[in-house]
Amino acid sequence: MAKLAVYLATFALIVFVAHASITTVTVDGENPWGSDCQEQIRRVDHLQACQKYLDEEQCSGSRCRYNRRWNLDSCCQQLEMLDNQCRCPGLRQAAMKQMQKGEMEREEMQEMYEAAERIMSKCDMPPRKCDFASRRRV
Repeated sequence: MAKLAVYLATFALIVFVAHASITTVTVDGENPWGSDCQEQIRRVDHLQACQKYLDEEQCSGSRCRYNRRWNLDSCCQQLEMLDNQCRCPGLRQAAMKQMQKGEMEREEMQEMYEAAERIMSKCDMPPRKCDFASRRRV
């Protein structure tokens, strides 16, 4: 009987260790770049400076309240903290967050994506350009 208990305990331990060592990565349709990029984007405050810069790119008249150059510099600094492969997904997410803040016409949404695509070349870091054309939902 004692041997049976030892065998069962050993079997349970093996199953537990095997289950704990399996790593599952779930990629859904909204976050195809994975949880590592999501974590990096979260650590840099969801690219708030990039969101402000994109907002400034869309603003007109007295609604413009931020310093565009400062926001671009801050955006570039936040992007530098991300791995290369996470920069474009982060910018796409920043553009989407800005679009969710207010009602935008189709043309304004297109302009927002185009402004986000140009940020990488303005920041002069890889990748030089983000291409959101295949991912746009406008």
